[in-house]
Amino acid sequence: MAKLLIIEDSKMLCKIFDNLLRKYTDFNFEIAQTYAEAKAFLSKTRYELAVADMNLPDAKSGEVVALLNRHNVAPIVFTGIFDEEFRDGFESANIVDYVLKERYENIIYVIEKLKQLELNKQKTVLVVDDSALYASYVKQNFMLHHFKVLTASNGAEALKSLELHPEIELVVTDYHMPVMDGLEFIRKIRKKKTKKELSILVLTSDTNSYATSRFLKEGANDYITKPFSRDEFYARVYQNLGAIDMFESMRTRFDDDIINLLSDVTEFKSAETGSHVKRISEYSYIMAKLCGMFEDEAKVVGKMATLHDIGKVTIPDTILCKPGKLTVAEFDEMKNHTVNGKRLLEKAFNSDPKVGCIAEDIALYHHEKWDGSGYPSGLRGEDIPLVARIVALVDVFDALMNKRVYKEAWDTPNVLKYIEEHSGTQFEPKLVKLFIKHNECFLNVLRKYGADITENGYCKLKSS
Repeated sequence: MAKLLIIEDSKMLCKIFDNLLRKYTDFNFEIAQTYAEAKAFLSKTRYELAVADMNLPDAKSGEVVALLNRHNVAPIVFTGIFDEEFRDGFESANIVDYVLKERYENIIYVIEKLKQLELNKQKTVLVVDDSALYASYVKQNFMLHHFKVLTASNGAEALKSLELHPEIELVVTDYHMPVMDGLEFIRKIRKKKTKKELSILVLTSDTNSYATSRFLKEGANDYITKPFSRDEFYARVYQNLGAIDMFESMRTRFDDDIINLLSDVTEFKSAETGSHVKRISEYSYIMAKLCGMFEDEAKVVGKMATLHDIGKVTIPDTILCKPGKLTVAEFDEMKNHTVNGKRLLEKAFNSDPKVGCIAEDIALYHHEKWDGSGYPSGLRGEDIPLVARIVALVDVFDALMNKRVYKEAWDTPNVLKYIEEHSGTQFEPKLVKLFIKHNECFLNVLRKYGADITENGYCKLKSS
């Protein structure tokens, strides 16, 4: 998380900022109450973000902004004074935003803006303009808000950039350009990407409604007329990026519903009931975090872990629900749930290949063993994907801790002993050490959901 410097002379506001930042963000921040304190902090630490009061006891004329700019920091200015002179100065200053000290709600706005700036680091925009001067101006405005920025001088160049960088969420394009103008460029974009996937904002000096209507009809999301103020520019940018975020949120919720449905199907047709897949999800998330994964990645691992046994829906009930030991032939058939699971998931996450890869790796490889004696591929050591090594460990832990139709539940000391004894053979040694050290975290998940009920309704129905 970025380093943040708050520069504010009001002790009350400092306390409010301190409380809100600690409660609602992960920022590593420091607070200075004077220009001198801010200067001392800046001499020792590199900050990416800052919130600065324009009028400090030892710098009453906004000198703090120039100080921050010298250290390559563009601040959010927190001020009690707003007039035409200040507004005009904002257009040319290296200031992210300005906020009035009128209401408590404005402090909340500052916190949300800081969080937005941090999120912007993951967003890529493309600026298309044949004027190097204007392209530079637009690019600088984006960079003030911490966006990743690519540039192109015409539509043909821009199309190549879009091919190379599918992560681009917003295109800001001029209309009049050589080689390929903005209108033709928009037509070609919309043959490949919808408004749900990519927003297009047109910069134009044309003020007649016919020209602007053509942009919108051809697929632009919005337009802005030159010259424009920075306030207007940022309002349009965030409005259009917000639309993309909304569609992404809807898609994510839909994906979550599908994942939940598939995991429910898996659990329904398994030989035990209860909350096995829910526990596996939480175990896997915890282990992913212990391995150093970032929050978002760990959450994905937790979600996809619920689908580790999805392939069992392809296994005959006579095998899946058998209360006794499986024969060699039956066990060979049971092994196929890994390969079948991967096949079922191959087309489930076309819109997000990275997520799909995690799901497939877990389903296919969660029965591989560290020494190469597992199935279906006999992978060894780090050739087994980390996400599968994680699920392999927590899946065995959960199976041993719970009663099954073919076994009684083990007590905790014996389960931990088993895991330690199989370090380096069945399980990765590093994962075992992490698991043993933090075993109480996993036991808490087990307590949270309770034990499984082994008289499964589905299998009971089939056997009657």
